[in-house]
Amino acid sequence: MDVRKHLGLWTLVLVAILALYGRPADACSCMPSHPQTHFCKADYVVQLRVLRKSNTIEPGKTTYKVHIKRTYKATPEARRMLRDGRLATPRDDGICGISLDIGRVYIVAGRMPALGVCHYYKEYTKMTITERHGFSGGYAKSCSCEAKPCFQNNCLNRRHYADMCQWSPFGKCETNYSACMPHVVQTVNGSISRCRWRRTQLYRKCMSEP
Repeated sequence: MDVRKHLGLWTLVLVAILALYGRPADACSCMPSHPQTHFCKADYVVQLRVLRKSNTIEPGKTTYKVHIKRTYKATPEARRMLRDGRLATPRDDGICGISLDIGRVYIVAGRMPALGVCHYYKEYTKMTITERHGFSGGYAKSCSCEAKPCFQNNCLNRRHYADMCQWSPFGKCETNYSACMPHVVQTVNGSISRCRWRRTQLYRKCMSEP
């Protein structure tokens, strides 16, 4: 009975993940990622305002004309693309396309050549202070550590690792209020580096809530 209950629980978890981060069978799907992971793996990370959109510039794509307010990181290729102030995304959300609202300000962490549903895009006013700080510089200091998705009950109770932190996609405290950062630990054999979740005041408050 316990085994069936356990399997049933994780079936619901997987279904929920697919609903949140994936699309139907013929579409793209992607593993959930912490905002820090999006930042570290992105070709470009920018704060932008959406000015207008067009469905006629590139066949099969929606092109957004944007004003880049701030560039947090960008490869040389991405900088050349961003000079035109245009971001393209597949027109159909069934093939990874996204929709941005005209006039809104977003943080976007994308990869070349087109912006898609597996990338990070979030309206700036809906981000937590910790997320804003992370994208403006905090995450850049933490890219040596990886927030690795984990779907087991005891994800956050495991020991610290040298290069990663266990992260539950349903763990809003780690997602919204923390980053996986290197931390120096003193041992009998000397100093060693371990990755752990940064315990900000907001993170501690979130963890103390029922």
